[in-house]
Amino acid sequence: QFEALYPEGMCPGWSIVIKGETSSSTSMFEINLLCDPGDQIALHFNPRFSSSRIICNSFLANHWGKEEVNNTFPFEAKEPFQVEIYSDQDYFHIFIDENKILQYKHRQKQLSSITKLQILNDIAISSVEIIKRGL
Repeated sequence: QFEALYPEGMCPGWSIVIKGETSSSTSMFEINLLCDPGDQIALHFNPRFSSSRIICNSFLANHWGKEEVNNTFPFEAKEPFQVEIYSDQDYFHIFIDENKILQYKHRQKQLSSITKLQILNDIAISSVEIIKRGL
């Protein structure tokens, strides 16, 4: 598992770029953007190779919200990919290999509280960058 802390906040105006690959077609991995304080998840991004779907959700005030399911699935198991998550004032914009596949409306409105990046499960990460793109 990979974790990075950005105490000054990762949103809005920043882009998180993750390059990696998964080991098998039954893989799933998750990218979580967590907020201070506690274990709140502003964005839970969960590609599931077995069902070729991407699930996005948030875990706030101790419960999961409504899942948003995206059936666009540009990943291939064992093939390198790049995920970019860019945040503006209203949405996370998610790009796979530079193609935008979805946007997710901010449910955690205190964007400056989003300070932690967590990557879990079956993914070999080659690089993680956080880039100031501006609004």
